[in-house]
Amino acid sequence: MQLIFITGNLTADCEIVASKEGADLVRFTVAANDLKVAGEEKPTYYTCRMTKTGIADYLKKGRFVSLAGRLRVNTNVKDDKTYVNLDVWVSNVDLAPAGKD
Repeated sequence: MQLIFITGNLTADCEIVASKEGADLVRFTVAANDLKVAGEEKPTYYTCRMTKTGIADYLKKGRFVSLAGRLRVNTNVKDDKTYVNLDVWVSNVDLAPAGKD
């Protein structure tokens, strides 16, 4: 098993989606600035899923989070191009204090 720890900002409000088995999941994307290209930070995007849907009201665009989970790397081929997706099955998420709305 591969564990990963990520800190970053949510790129959009989370979604509640159904798994193949019919269970509700929370899905969201975290952008983490950790790559420097020509002196500029470039984000890495992680698609995250978790079964704890009660947290969905707090997972809003721009929210800073720290999370831990299992890393899964998936590849897809479309139009002769290979795409790599970094998926995280989240086991724990910590929320930074929300800003003023």
